[in-house]
Amino acid sequence: PQRIITPELGSRHFIGAQILEGNVYPTAYVTRQEVYDARLPAHWVRFVVIRDLRDTLVSAYFSLRYSHSTIASSIIEMRNVLSGMDLDDGMIYLMDQWLPASARIQSSWVEADENLIHFEDLISGKDLEVFEEILITKAGFPITREHLRDVLLGNRFENLAGRKPGQENVKEHMRKGIAGDWQNYFSPRVKDEFLKRYGDLLIATNYEKDLAW
Repeated sequence: PQRIITPELGSRHFIGAQILEGNVYPTAYVTRQEVYDARLPAHWVRFVVIRDLRDTLVSAYFSLRYSHSTIASSIIEMRNVLSGMDLDDGMIYLMDQWLPASARIQSSWVEADENLIHFEDLISGKDLEVFEEILITKAGFPITREHLRDVLLGNRFENLAGRKPGQENVKEHMRKGIAGDWQNYFSPRVKDEFLKRYGDLLIATNYEKDLAW
């Protein structure tokens, strides 16, 4: 735990920081260019996780509307705006005001033909396989597979949230714990607006084969 660098707003714990060998810099929402612009040590390992932008949007809506701690004035401002809108208007508002940053991050890694990890695999039972490859095989962490398995199982949604995946609590930051939840909230209007803005990126990130979803 002493190796973990506490995340900061705007990924300031990473962007512009001196990256020290041996430390762990989690929750870095950064483009590929921002990674390679950083002051990196001689030896470092990174892996990139992306999420279906539709689920990202839904998660952001409920987080900013209800559960995210008000640690920045921008969150307070967005919460005030969202509280005066219905769901559809709120989602479209976030498509334009909040989601573009996430889209830029994904685009930067996709364009570089990076090997990306899909968040959905990490909550579908493949987390043990994926993290063994990342942390033990590639990063060389000096831990046993049994220890890693115990840590991962202890940090699954049901153990942290006290609910089974799919049991929703919109007032909790760990709201639902499933993939594909966008289908429960995308109206035809929201879907059409999303397609105009991000349809091609869903194809590029292998979440859809075409625009006919």
